[in-house]
Amino acid sequence: GVTSSHQLYEDYSSNVAENRTHEGYLWKRGSLLKNWKQRWFVLDSIKHQLRYYDSMEDSHCKGVIELSDVTTVTPSGPTPGAPKKVDDRAFFDVNTRRRLYNFCASDGQAAQDWIEKIQMCLQ
Repeated sequence: GVTSSHQLYEDYSSNVAENRTHEGYLWKRGSLLKNWKQRWFVLDSIKHQLRYYDSMEDSHCKGVIELSDVTTVTPSGPTPGAPKKVDDRAFFDVNTRRRLYNFCASDGQAAQDWIEKIQMCLQ
């Protein structure tokens, strides 16, 4: 049932990574092709990183945003090609010294959670 698989996941996460502050699926806009792809994001306050993976099951990291590079985290709005049927408030931007990252969460509340959690790590 639901409980056993959830329990399994709980055990797995505690064994593998104690320092996952927040994690979940986010849509990320590509830097070159500007297409949106869903990635599994892990906010790590110990290593001071926002890492992303192809999926939750994937152990190989696709990319890392160093939180020391992040200048601002702000709510934003949809851009062309953004995921459809998503709350306009689900969009937020992470600005680093190198580039601007556009993200889209599942809904406005999830976006707010990410913004707050990332900002807490920046302090």
